[in-house]
Amino acid sequence: MPRGTLVAIIVLFIIILILIIIFADQAKRRRGLRERFGPEYDRLVGERQSRRIAEAELAARERRVRKLWLRDLTGEARDKYGAAWTDVQERFVDEPSAAIADAQALVETVMRERGYPVDEYQQIVADLSVTHARALDHFRAAHHEVSVKAAAGTVATEELRVALLRYRELFSELLGVSVTGDDHVTAG
Repeated sequence: MPRGTLVAIIVLFIIILILIIIFADQAKRRRGLRERFGPEYDRLVGERQSRRIAEAELAARERRVRKLWLRDLTGEARDKYGAAWTDVQERFVDEPSAAIADAQALVETVMRERGYPVDEYQQIVADLSVTHARALDHFRAAHHEVSVKAAAGTVATEELRVALLRYRELFSELLGVSVTGDDHVTAG
């Protein structure tokens, strides 16, 4: 075989090998994002013009959250917020709309203490998607479907009850303990 042909085959082989490595790396990165962000990955890919744009946004979210000084709550803080949640649940019986507003405020207070900025709803959602993606749909649904309606006074009590349960999912994750429906806080 002539030397030029051999060199061309080797160069072609190296190019193919590089392409395989690049595609394997992209697939690995995509799997990692899909595992980390769960349903948020699929939601964002569906909303954006391309998978690449959505994945770039998710990677940017990860970089932003890495720069935040996130911290766990102390045991004392968990107890304090767990008791506050119990008060919110008890208040729901007499004042459901006010209890929902208190639940949302309590979630934001815990977020702030953990190191999350809570100034703007879309940024809150983006930041939470990095470390609490599984509970994010609960937060989004409670905020959009119920809290906004509750503020306008156009929501049924059953919708408020569902919103409280949805806020509780995220609250439990943020707190680092399981907050159950029977007003007990248990280690999680």
